[in-house]
Amino acid sequence: MPPHTHPPHTTPEHTCEHRPGPCHLPDPWMCHTFSIDGSLRDITVADTDETHWPEILRHLGDTTDELTWHNGHTAETVDGNTAGDRLAALPDDETGALSIRCGTTTFTAHLPVDGIEFSLWPDDIQDTTHVTDVLRFLTALGTACARPAVLTAETVSGHDTLPPLITYDPTTGTTTHR
Repeated sequence: MPPHTHPPHTTPEHTCEHRPGPCHLPDPWMCHTFSIDGSLRDITVADTDETHWPEILRHLGDTTDELTWHNGHTAETVDGNTAGDRLAALPDDETGALSIRCGTTTFTAHLPVDGIEFSLWPDDIQDTTHVTDVLRFLTALGTACARPAVLTAETVSGHDTLPPLITYDPTTGTTTHR
């Protein structure tokens, strides 16, 4: 399925205080987690740094649908085995982005970054298919890092300890949500 193509909604629509217009998210916790409030959602893995990226990208290349490297105005699909080389070659004065598509949902890392961090727009999470994509990505990322992967509201300078909205812990194989 091409990126940003959404299958027909399978959940009946309802109104929800967290989203404008009809909502197709079936559970209140999903509506709250992906409320449209103007901020991104961040997925982070604690205690990681740039040395973790190559192995994580190899794993994500095997477990997700597409990795795309963005540098300036160009974008190209990359192999998970070489994406770490691309990151290592990024000059100190340049930035880039790595988008990873998992199902129909895209997760983006804006590089360079101190640890492992991806962002997504809550507006893109329209139904259980997209929530499943988020859970699949959290699982793949946590497994690759052998550390919990945590989805929070967008972290900002000075407020980097926001409460987790969803956590996948690879040591127990469990996913919890708020």
